[in-house]
Amino acid sequence: MKKVIIVDRVFPDYRKAVFDSLSEKVNLKVLSGKNNSGIKSISTIYSEIIPTIKYGKKETAILLFPLLKILKYLPKIVICDFALGFLNLPFILLACKFVGIRFVFWSHGYNRKAGFEPERKWKDKYRLFLLKLADANILYGEPDKALLKKYLSGEKLFVAQNTVDTPKLTRIREDLEKEGKQKVKTKLKIGHVYNIIFVSRLLALKQPELLINVYEILKCKYNKIVGVHYVGDGEMLQIIKREVDLKSYNNDFYFHGAIHNDYLNGELLFVSDIMVNPGYLGLSINHAFCFDCPVVTFKEKNGFPAHSPEIEYLINNETGFVLEEHSPEAIALSINTLLSNDALKENFKCNIRQTVKTVFPLEKMVDGIIDCIDYLQPGTNSYTCI
Repeated sequence: MKKVIIVDRVFPDYRKAVFDSLSEKVNLKVLSGKNNSGIKSISTIYSEIIPTIKYGKKETAILLFPLLKILKYLPKIVICDFALGFLNLPFILLACKFVGIRFVFWSHGYNRKAGFEPERKWKDKYRLFLLKLADANILYGEPDKALLKKYLSGEKLFVAQNTVDTPKLTRIREDLEKEGKQKVKTKLKIGHVYNIIFVSRLLALKQPELLINVYEILKCKYNKIVGVHYVGDGEMLQIIKREVDLKSYNNDFYFHGAIHNDYLNGELLFVSDIMVNPGYLGLSINHAFCFDCPVVTFKEKNGFPAHSPEIEYLINNETGFVLEEHSPEAIALSINTLLSNDALKENFKCNIRQTVKTVFPLEKMVDGIIDCIDYLQPGTNSYTCI
Protein backbone atom coordinates (compact mmCIF):
# COMPACT_ATOMS: atom_id res chain seq x y z
CA MET A 1 0.00 0.00 0.00
CA LYS A 2 1.33 3.39 -0.99
CA LYS A 3 0.50 5.68 1.90
CA VAL A 4 1.52 9.19 0.90
CA ILE A 5 1.31 12.45 2.83
CA ILE A 6 1.66 15.84 1.15
CA VAL A 7 2.61 18.75 3.40
CA ASP A 8 1.98 22.29 2.19
CA ARG A 9 1.58 25.73 3.73
CA VAL A 10 -1.90 25.97 2.19
CA PHE A 11 -4.28 23.74 0.20
CA PRO A 12 -5.11 26.03 -2.74
CA ASP A 13 -8.30 25.54 -4.71
CA TYR A 14 -6.34 25.21 -7.97
CA ARG A 15 -4.62 22.06 -6.61
CA LYS A 16 -7.85 20.19 -5.85
CA ALA A 17 -8.18 18.50 -9.24
CA VAL A 18 -4.57 17.29 -9.05
CA PHE A 19 -4.96 15.93 -5.52
CA ASP A 20 -8.37 14.40 -6.30
CA SER A 21 -6.83 12.47 -9.17
CA LEU A 22 -3.81 11.52 -7.07
CA SER A 23 -6.08 10.27 -4.26
CA GLU A 24 -7.55 7.73 -6.69
CA LYS A 25 -4.10 6.24 -7.27
CA VAL A 26 -2.48 6.30 -3.81
CA ASN A 27 -3.51 6.33 -0.16
CA LEU A 28 -3.37 10.12 0.21
CA LYS A 29 -3.47 12.60 3.06
CA VAL A 30 -2.86 16.33 2.55
CA LEU A 31 -1.67 18.30 5.60
CA SER A 32 -1.83 22.06 5.14
CA GLY A 33 -1.36 25.16 7.22
CA LYS A 34 -3.83 27.97 7.72
CA ASN A 35 -4.22 30.37 4.83
CA ASN A 36 -2.54 33.72 5.47
CA SER A 37 -2.49 34.85 1.84
CA GLY A 38 -4.92 35.92 -0.85
CA ILE A 39 -5.01 32.41 -2.29
CA LYS A 40 -8.35 30.65 -2.02
CA SER A 41 -7.89 27.52 0.11
CA ILE A 42 -10.17 24.52 0.56
CA SER A 43 -10.55 21.30 2.53
CA THR A 44 -11.49 17.77 1.44
CA ILE A 45 -12.11 14.38 3.02
CA TYR A 46 -8.42 13.56 2.62
CA SER A 47 -7.03 16.85 3.99
CA GLU A 48 -6.37 18.20 7.48
CA ILE A 49 -5.22 21.52 8.91
CA ILE A 50 -1.96 21.47 10.89
CA PRO A 51 -0.64 24.07 13.37
CA THR A 52 1.41 26.91 11.92
CA ILE A 53 3.29 29.92 13.22
CA LYS A 54 3.78 32.94 10.98
CA TYR A 55 6.91 34.91 11.89
CA GLY A 56 7.34 37.40 9.02
CA LYS A 57 5.64 39.17 6.14
CA LYS A 58 6.72 36.76 3.41
CA GLU A 59 4.25 33.98 2.60
CA THR A 60 6.97 31.39 3.19
CA ALA A 61 8.02 32.86 6.56
CA ILE A 62 6.28 30.13 8.47
CA LEU A 63 6.76 27.19 10.80
CA LEU A 64 4.78 24.06 9.93
CA PHE A 65 4.05 21.34 12.50
CA PRO A 66 2.98 18.15 10.68
CA LEU A 67 5.05 15.64 12.67
CA LEU A 68 2.31 14.44 15.03
CA LYS A 69 0.05 13.66 12.07
CA ILE A 70 2.91 12.03 10.15
CA LEU A 71 3.76 9.79 13.11
CA LYS A 72 0.07 9.00 13.56
CA TYR A 73 -0.48 7.86 9.98
CA LEU A 74 3.05 6.54 9.31
CA PRO A 75 3.02 6.92 5.54
CA LYS A 76 5.63 5.34 3.30
CA ILE A 77 6.38 8.68 1.63
CA VAL A 78 6.11 12.35 2.65
CA ILE A 79 6.09 14.99 -0.09
CA CYS A 80 6.75 18.40 1.38
CA ASP A 81 6.63 21.92 -0.03
CA PHE A 82 10.12 23.39 0.08
CA ALA A 83 11.21 26.95 0.87
CA LEU A 84 14.03 28.21 3.05
CA GLY A 85 11.49 30.29 4.95
CA PHE A 86 10.03 27.08 6.43
CA LEU A 87 12.60 27.12 9.19
CA ASN A 88 11.78 23.77 10.77
CA LEU A 89 11.84 21.78 7.51
CA PRO A 90 15.22 20.14 8.32
CA PHE A 91 13.77 18.73 11.54
CA ILE A 92 10.74 17.32 9.71
CA LEU A 93 13.02 15.75 7.10
CA LEU A 94 15.36 14.19 9.67
CA ALA A 95 12.48 12.91 11.80
CA CYS A 96 10.97 11.19 8.76
CA LYS A 97 14.27 9.60 7.80
CA PHE A 98 14.79 8.45 11.41
CA VAL A 99 11.54 6.42 11.35
CA GLY A 100 12.13 5.11 7.81
CA ILE A 101 9.78 7.38 5.86
CA ARG A 102 11.00 8.35 2.37
CA PHE A 103 11.09 12.13 2.05
CA VAL A 104 10.53 14.26 -1.06
CA PHE A 105 10.76 18.01 -1.60
CA TRP A 106 8.32 19.59 -4.07
CA SER A 107 9.36 23.03 -5.26
CA HIS A 108 10.93 25.25 -7.92
CA GLY A 109 14.22 23.98 -6.52
CA TYR A 110 15.80 27.42 -6.26
CA ASN A 111 15.06 31.14 -6.08
CA ARG A 112 14.12 31.99 -9.66
CA LYS A 113 14.73 35.69 -9.14
CA ALA A 114 18.23 35.29 -7.69
CA GLY A 115 19.29 32.26 -9.74
CA PHE A 116 21.16 29.27 -8.36
CA GLU A 117 24.86 29.59 -7.47
CA PRO A 118 25.76 27.16 -4.67
CA GLU A 119 29.44 27.69 -5.46
CA ARG A 120 29.36 31.17 -3.93
CA LYS A 121 25.98 31.87 -2.23
CA TRP A 122 25.48 30.46 1.25
CA LYS A 123 21.69 30.26 0.84
CA ASP A 124 22.12 28.14 -2.26
CA LYS A 125 24.71 25.98 -0.49
CA TYR A 126 22.18 25.34 2.26
CA ARG A 127 19.37 24.78 -0.27
CA LEU A 128 21.49 22.24 -2.14
CA PHE A 129 22.40 20.51 1.13
CA LEU A 130 18.70 19.98 1.93
CA LEU A 131 17.85 18.89 -1.62
CA LYS A 132 20.59 16.26 -1.42
CA LEU A 133 19.28 15.02 1.94
CA ALA A 134 15.87 14.30 0.42
CA ASP A 135 15.25 10.92 -1.19
CA ALA A 136 13.90 12.65 -4.31
CA ASN A 137 12.80 16.04 -5.58
CA ILE A 138 9.73 17.00 -7.62
CA LEU A 139 10.04 20.11 -9.78
CA TYR A 140 7.56 22.13 -11.83
CA GLY A 141 9.34 22.26 -15.17
CA GLU A 142 11.97 20.64 -17.37
CA PRO A 143 14.29 23.71 -17.40
CA ASP A 144 14.51 23.52 -13.59
CA LYS A 145 15.43 19.84 -13.82
CA ALA A 146 18.11 20.59 -16.42
CA LEU A 147 19.63 23.20 -14.10
CA LEU A 148 19.61 21.05 -10.96
CA LYS A 149 21.02 18.00 -12.79
CA LYS A 150 24.36 19.81 -12.64
CA TYR A 151 24.32 19.32 -8.86
CA LEU A 152 21.94 16.42 -8.11
CA SER A 153 21.45 12.90 -9.41
CA GLY A 154 19.12 13.05 -12.41
CA GLU A 155 17.34 9.82 -11.45
CA LYS A 156 16.12 11.49 -8.24
CA LEU A 157 14.68 14.53 -10.05
CA PHE A 158 11.08 14.37 -11.29
CA VAL A 159 8.92 16.89 -13.12
CA ALA A 160 5.24 17.38 -12.34
CA GLN A 161 4.37 19.82 -15.12
CA ASN A 162 2.49 22.56 -13.27
CA THR A 163 -1.09 22.98 -14.41
CA VAL A 164 -4.73 23.69 -13.59
CA ASP A 165 -7.90 21.62 -13.95
CA THR A 166 -7.64 21.47 -17.74
CA PRO A 167 -10.59 19.07 -18.30
CA LYS A 168 -12.96 21.30 -16.32
CA LEU A 169 -11.79 24.56 -17.90
CA THR A 170 -11.87 23.06 -21.39
CA ARG A 171 -15.50 22.00 -20.86
CA ILE A 172 -16.36 25.56 -19.79
CA ARG A 173 -14.68 26.95 -22.91
CA GLU A 174 -16.64 24.55 -25.11
CA ASP A 175 -19.90 25.70 -23.46
CA LEU A 176 -18.96 29.33 -24.07
CA GLU A 177 -18.16 28.60 -27.72
CA LYS A 178 -21.69 27.25 -28.18
CA GLU A 179 -23.07 30.43 -26.62
CA GLY A 180 -20.91 32.68 -28.79
CA LYS A 181 -18.54 35.51 -27.90
CA GLN A 182 -21.00 38.32 -28.61
CA LYS A 183 -23.71 36.82 -26.40
CA VAL A 184 -21.21 36.39 -23.57
CA LYS A 185 -20.13 40.04 -23.94
CA THR A 186 -23.75 41.17 -23.85
CA LYS A 187 -24.40 39.14 -20.72
CA LEU A 188 -21.33 40.67 -19.04
CA LYS A 189 -22.32 44.17 -20.27
CA ILE A 190 -19.09 44.56 -22.21
CA GLY A 191 -19.53 46.87 -25.21
CA HIS A 192 -15.95 47.00 -26.46
CA VAL A 193 -14.91 45.30 -29.69
CA TYR A 194 -11.38 44.76 -28.34
CA ASN A 195 -10.59 43.71 -24.78
CA ILE A 196 -7.37 43.15 -22.83
CA ILE A 197 -7.24 41.53 -19.41
CA PHE A 198 -4.99 41.35 -16.36
CA VAL A 199 -5.62 38.33 -14.10
CA SER A 200 -3.55 38.19 -10.91
CA ARG A 201 -3.08 39.83 -7.57
CA LEU A 202 -2.54 43.54 -8.12
CA LEU A 203 0.93 43.79 -6.65
CA ALA A 204 3.48 46.52 -7.38
CA LEU A 205 6.05 43.99 -8.63
CA LYS A 206 3.57 42.89 -11.33
CA GLN A 207 3.26 46.46 -12.66
CA PRO A 208 -0.50 46.33 -13.38
CA GLU A 209 -0.55 50.12 -13.74
CA LEU A 210 1.25 49.80 -17.09
CA LEU A 211 -2.04 48.76 -18.67
CA ILE A 212 -3.14 52.40 -18.41
CA ASN A 213 -0.17 53.44 -20.54
CA VAL A 214 -0.87 50.60 -22.96
CA TYR A 215 -4.48 51.73 -23.27
CA GLU A 216 -3.38 55.31 -24.05
CA ILE A 217 -0.89 54.21 -26.73
CA LEU A 218 -3.42 51.91 -28.41
CA LYS A 219 -5.96 54.74 -28.45
CA CYS A 220 -3.73 57.60 -29.55
CA LYS A 221 -1.16 55.88 -31.79
CA TYR A 222 -3.12 52.96 -33.25
CA ASN A 223 -6.67 54.33 -33.05
CA LYS A 224 -7.93 51.30 -31.13
CA ILE A 225 -10.10 51.78 -28.05
CA VAL A 226 -9.87 48.70 -25.86
CA GLY A 227 -11.75 47.60 -22.80
CA VAL A 228 -9.25 47.02 -19.98
CA HIS A 229 -10.24 44.37 -17.44
CA TYR A 230 -8.62 43.87 -14.05
CA VAL A 231 -9.41 40.59 -12.29
CA GLY A 232 -7.81 40.57 -8.86
CA ASP A 233 -7.27 42.55 -5.71
CA GLY A 234 -4.22 43.96 -3.99
CA GLU A 235 -2.13 46.95 -3.02
CA MET A 236 -2.27 48.59 -6.46
CA LEU A 237 -6.05 48.48 -6.93
CA GLN A 238 -6.94 51.84 -5.39
CA ILE A 239 -3.91 53.53 -6.99
CA ILE A 240 -5.04 52.37 -10.45
CA LYS A 241 -8.67 53.30 -9.79
CA ARG A 242 -7.67 56.82 -8.76
CA GLU A 243 -5.61 57.33 -11.91
CA VAL A 244 -8.37 55.98 -14.15
CA ASP A 245 -10.87 58.28 -12.45
CA LEU A 246 -8.52 61.28 -12.65
CA LYS A 247 -8.05 60.77 -16.39
CA SER A 248 -11.78 60.09 -16.97
CA TYR A 249 -11.14 56.64 -18.46
CA ASN A 250 -13.89 55.00 -16.40
CA ASN A 251 -15.99 53.94 -19.40
CA ASP A 252 -13.15 51.81 -20.76
CA PHE A 253 -11.92 50.19 -17.53
CA TYR A 254 -13.56 47.29 -15.69
CA PHE A 255 -12.58 46.34 -12.13
CA HIS A 256 -13.98 42.88 -11.43
CA GLY A 257 -12.23 42.24 -8.11
CA ALA A 258 -10.90 38.84 -7.05
CA ILE A 259 -12.97 36.12 -8.72
CA HIS A 260 -12.88 32.52 -7.52
CA ASN A 261 -15.62 31.30 -9.85
CA ASP A 262 -14.13 29.29 -12.72
CA TYR A 263 -17.05 30.00 -15.05
CA LEU A 264 -16.99 33.77 -14.58
CA ASN A 265 -13.21 33.88 -14.89
CA GLY A 266 -13.58 31.78 -18.01
CA GLU A 267 -16.14 34.13 -19.52
CA LEU A 268 -13.84 37.13 -19.05
CA LEU A 269 -10.85 35.33 -20.59
CA PHE A 270 -13.01 33.99 -23.42
CA VAL A 271 -14.08 37.47 -24.53
CA SER A 272 -10.58 38.94 -24.14
CA ASP A 273 -8.20 39.25 -27.09
CA ILE A 274 -5.07 38.93 -24.97
CA MET A 275 -3.94 38.72 -21.34
CA VAL A 276 -1.38 41.34 -20.35
CA ASN A 277 0.93 40.89 -17.36
CA PRO A 278 4.13 42.96 -17.33
CA GLY A 279 5.32 41.28 -14.12
CA TYR A 280 6.02 37.65 -13.30
CA LEU A 281 3.71 34.98 -14.65
CA GLY A 282 2.73 31.58 -13.32
CA LEU A 283 -0.41 29.47 -13.61
CA SER A 284 -2.35 32.40 -15.05
CA ILE A 285 -0.74 31.39 -18.37
CA ASN A 286 -2.39 27.95 -18.15
CA HIS A 287 -5.68 29.54 -17.16
CA ALA A 288 -5.65 31.97 -20.09
CA PHE A 289 -4.67 29.26 -22.58
CA CYS A 290 -7.63 27.09 -21.55
CA PHE A 291 -9.83 29.85 -23.02
CA ASP A 292 -7.80 30.45 -26.22
CA CYS A 293 -6.44 33.69 -24.77
CA PRO A 294 -2.82 34.48 -25.72
CA VAL A 295 -0.50 36.24 -23.28
CA VAL A 296 2.00 39.09 -23.48
CA THR A 297 4.74 39.78 -20.94
CA PHE A 298 8.35 40.90 -20.66
CA LYS A 299 11.32 38.59 -21.09
CA GLU A 300 13.33 38.19 -17.90
CA LYS A 301 16.18 40.68 -17.71
CA ASN A 302 18.44 41.21 -14.68
CA GLY A 303 16.13 39.12 -12.50
CA PHE A 304 12.88 40.84 -13.57
CA PRO A 305 10.30 39.59 -14.07
CA ALA A 306 11.18 36.38 -12.19
CA HIS A 307 8.67 34.22 -14.03
CA SER A 308 7.53 30.88 -12.62
CA PRO A 309 8.24 27.69 -14.63
CA GLU A 310 4.98 28.08 -16.57
CA ILE A 311 6.72 30.72 -18.70
CA GLU A 312 8.05 27.84 -20.83
CA TYR A 313 4.50 27.42 -22.18
CA LEU A 314 4.53 30.99 -23.53
CA ILE A 315 6.46 30.90 -26.82
CA ASN A 316 7.08 34.21 -28.54
CA ASN A 317 5.02 34.66 -31.72
CA GLU A 318 3.46 31.21 -31.27
CA THR A 319 1.28 31.35 -28.15
CA GLY A 320 1.75 35.03 -27.34
CA PHE A 321 4.53 37.56 -26.97
CA VAL A 322 7.62 37.58 -24.74
CA LEU A 323 9.08 41.05 -25.23
CA GLU A 324 12.75 42.00 -25.13
CA GLU A 325 11.93 45.68 -24.66
CA HIS A 326 10.45 46.44 -21.23
CA SER A 327 8.04 49.23 -22.11
CA PRO A 328 4.29 49.88 -22.52
CA GLU A 329 5.07 50.88 -26.14
CA ALA A 330 6.33 47.36 -26.85
CA ILE A 331 3.23 45.83 -25.28
CA ALA A 332 0.92 48.13 -27.27
CA LEU A 333 2.73 47.31 -30.52
CA SER A 334 2.38 43.56 -29.95
CA ILE A 335 -1.33 43.93 -29.12
CA ASN A 336 -1.97 46.05 -32.20
CA THR A 337 -0.14 43.47 -34.32
CA LEU A 338 -2.45 40.75 -33.00
CA LEU A 339 -5.66 42.77 -33.31
CA SER A 340 -4.81 43.66 -36.91
CA ASN A 341 -3.98 40.14 -38.10
CA ASP A 342 -6.71 37.48 -38.20
CA ALA A 343 -4.28 34.84 -39.49
CA LEU A 344 -2.01 35.42 -36.49
CA LYS A 345 -4.99 35.10 -34.13
CA GLU A 346 -5.91 31.76 -35.65
CA ASN A 347 -2.32 30.53 -35.52
CA PHE A 348 -2.08 31.48 -31.84
CA LYS A 349 -5.37 29.68 -31.15
CA CYS A 350 -4.19 26.45 -32.80
CA ASN A 351 -0.85 26.51 -30.99
CA ILE A 352 -2.49 27.29 -27.65
CA ARG A 353 -4.95 24.40 -27.93
CA GLN A 354 -2.12 22.03 -28.79
CA THR A 355 -0.20 23.26 -25.73
CA VAL A 356 -3.16 22.65 -23.43
CA LYS A 357 -3.68 19.19 -24.90
CA THR A 358 -0.10 17.91 -24.96
CA VAL A 359 2.16 20.07 -22.79
CA PHE A 360 0.26 20.62 -19.54
CA PRO A 361 -2.84 18.39 -19.36
CA LEU A 362 -3.91 17.57 -15.81
CA GLU A 363 -2.85 13.92 -16.07
CA LYS A 364 0.71 14.90 -16.94
CA MET A 365 1.18 16.63 -13.58
CA VAL A 366 -0.33 13.67 -11.72
CA ASP A 367 1.85 11.23 -13.66
CA GLY A 368 4.97 13.17 -12.67
CA ILE A 369 4.12 12.76 -8.98
CA ILE A 370 3.28 9.08 -9.46
CA ASP A 371 6.62 8.51 -11.22
CA CYS A 372 8.40 9.80 -8.12
CA ILE A 373 6.27 7.66 -5.80
CA ASP A 374 6.88 4.54 -7.90
CA TYR A 375 10.62 5.23 -7.88
CA LEU A 376 10.67 5.36 -4.08
CA GLN A 377 8.23 2.53 -3.48
CA PRO A 378 7.69 0.16 -6.41
CA GLY A 379 4.58 -2.00 -6.28
CA THR A 380 0.81 -1.88 -6.61
CA ASN A 381 -1.32 1.14 -5.76
CA SER A 382 -3.93 1.58 -3.05
CA TYR A 383 -7.21 3.22 -3.97
CA THR A 384 -8.51 4.33 -0.59
CA CYS A 385 -7.74 7.33 1.61
CA ILE A 386 -6.02 7.10 4.96
